[in-house]
Amino acid sequence: MSGPQPPHNLASRQPELITLAAGSKLYRFYTAAFEPVYFDRSRMGRLNALDASYGVLYTAAAREGAFAETFLREPGRSLIDLQILQKKAHVVLELTASLKLAKLAGRGLAILGATAEVLHSGLPYDTAQHWSKALHDHPENIDGIAYYARHDDEQLCYALFDHCAEHLTIQKRQEDLDKDWFWQIANHYNLGIAPY
Repeated sequence: MSGPQPPHNLASRQPELITLAAGSKLYRFYTAAFEPVYFDRSRMGRLNALDASYGVLYTAAAREGAFAETFLREPGRSLIDLQILQKKAHVVLELTASLKLAKLAGRGLAILGATAEVLHSGLPYDTAQHWSKALHDHPENIDGIAYYARHDDEQLCYALFDHCAEHLTIQKRQEDLDKDWFWQIANHYNLGIAPY
């Protein structure tokens, strides 16, 4: 396991909170064959529930953060595989109510007794999943966790717990990613398209 486990007195610690106002936009890339709003209950996601007792939806505050979480997973890669690109889609979600997230980043780490290693270490995700469960069950009744993307630690991302589902609407979805805005983001990360 990487990083410290949640302390025994976590429930008495006050997390640093981020409030996302109603009307806020959230960004996400997803596999086009599936629905864009998917609360994952598998053990595969970094902040998923250890016991599958709740689902988690991964989103970002900006398109760049969603891009980093989706297309920068292989460090050092400089080309995007066209076949992978054709299987992906993008969605903009809008909040219909405000959400309260625990910030597992910055000073929020020290306040809770965590370190950046919890969010930024590789597999297995057991430690991060223990933190997710502990924060999900925290008496503050938070709606999710705010953290920085592992592959671009300037991009704020959100792991939302499944009770938030009723507060999300789809504002825009795009299944063809061969667009100028997409390639501008790719260029920002010095990524090109792989020849085929």
